[in-house]
Amino acid sequence: MSRAELTRPAAGRVGLSTFHLGEVIVGEMAAPAQRLERTEQMIARQGLDHVLMQFHESGTSRVETARHRASVAAGQVVLFDLAQPVVVEADPVSATTLLMPRALVTDGVGPIEPLHGRAFAYEADPVKQLLHTYLRGLIACGTQLAPHQLSGVSQAASKLCGAGFRPEAGAADPVEFGTHVAIRQFIQRELHSADLGVETLTARFGLSRATLYRLFAAEGGVVHYIRDRRLMQALRLLTEAGSHRRVSQVAYATGFADEKTFSRAFRRRFGMLPREARAAAPAAPPPSGDAAVLHGWIRSLAA
Repeated sequence: MSRAELTRPAAGRVGLSTFHLGEVIVGEMAAPAQRLERTEQMIARQGLDHVLMQFHESGTSRVETARHRASVAAGQVVLFDLAQPVVVEADPVSATTLLMPRALVTDGVGPIEPLHGRAFAYEADPVKQLLHTYLRGLIACGTQLAPHQLSGVSQAASKLCGAGFRPEAGAADPVEFGTHVAIRQFIQRELHSADLGVETLTARFGLSRATLYRLFAAEGGVVHYIRDRRLMQALRLLTEAGSHRRVSQVAYATGFADEKTFSRAFRRRFGMLPREARAAAPAAPPPSGDAAVLHGWIRSLAA
């Protein structure tokens, strides 16, 4: 396990100690009162497509997304979809954090979009409490874990997330949940295909249009989901360090018929053109220090 400390806790500063476990990043954070806003433009500049969980241990914060508002207190965990905008107004807080690739979360939990910015009481739920205890145990281990152990450790965190945040019994049919996961995995593999769409999915999975639409209702519909996944993949290709792909190449690589359609959709989603997002992205991580290490870790996690 590798470790980085962005700062040490001090008055008026954020203290953040993080540990890289191969497929996930675990950390502990202490921060003063502050207001944080994650905009579409910031999402476009950073190119991150991950899920962040914060287990509040002290302090309160207020979270506002496009869907709802929530108040997060000690003993609660809040989920953030880093591909969606959010505003957070926080009092002084301390928290344990878990950063995971989207696929590692959604394959066990289901759609993450409707969970963005929502708070859950982890002290009142045995599995969520177990996940929090597990993360604290990982942090206590420090750098003692061997490299060959990291995959199992990160998979255990993923499994606990699936057990703790999957819809309650009766809210989702297990067969439909498995089908939903399989369809999302297929979509991710086929983002490059211009033929990917409703007809392809209904034929491959033997579903009616009505069933397919219902499965993706929480994500804004299957057409919206495919378009958003294509745009997030395009964003990743545009902003990765050392990328020299032309905008047209990225458009075709993510299933768009032409550069004009792609650029128009990209601007609607992120508030800037593809070439502007590429120009705004850092050409490489900061040259040195723990911030550079953490930046490299996050970018290395498969989105």
